[in-house]
Amino acid sequence: MYKGIVQLVIGLMMIVTLLVGYLPIPEYLVELTCVSNMLGGVLLTIDGILSICRKKNLSSNLYRAVCVCILTVFLICLGSLTGFFHFNFKGAFFFLHVINPIAFVGCYLLFCNDAERRIVSAANFITPVLMLVYLLFDYIRCQFTGKFVYGFAEPDVLTFPYAVLIGIAVYIIMILFSFCLLKVNKVIHR
Repeated sequence: MYKGIVQLVIGLMMIVTLLVGYLPIPEYLVELTCVSNMLGGVLLTIDGILSICRKKNLSSNLYRAVCVCILTVFLICLGSLTGFFHFNFKGAFFFLHVINPIAFVGCYLLFCNDAERRIVSAANFITPVLMLVYLLFDYIRCQFTGKFVYGFAEPDVLTFPYAVLIGIAVYIIMILFSFCLLKVNKVIHR
């Protein structure tokens, strides 16, 4: 029951901080920060309710899929500390960029027991699909608006063949993230 309560509280915190941060600026609802925090908050809230009421849990594959997205946000925000680019860390965005990712990954590592799961399995290879769907959405959106969500690339430079190569590279990186998360989880739950 303790696990369910913690999941419920963290899930609701993620949703509330998302609403506080993004409702005043709805044009930014397409950011990966928003999408990954909303998915993580909803996942934790539903899993917390299921854990409390029915003593059941959602699949850890769902957790890892959101983990790779939310960790990407967190790691890019860490990269902003170099000064090459800027991220908003004020108010609710401190939670969305720092606290929520750490809390969500912590919930996966502590509450999902993947000790028996094999590192190389078909389920692990679909974990990055969520991130790839977001990148595909951003690419299609750019075709209509003329700009990417985060503006890391110039639209006229990033042609379709380059986008495919970047997608393959991101898929490989996300697979490695997923394998690392799974390995750490296995160590914790030995």
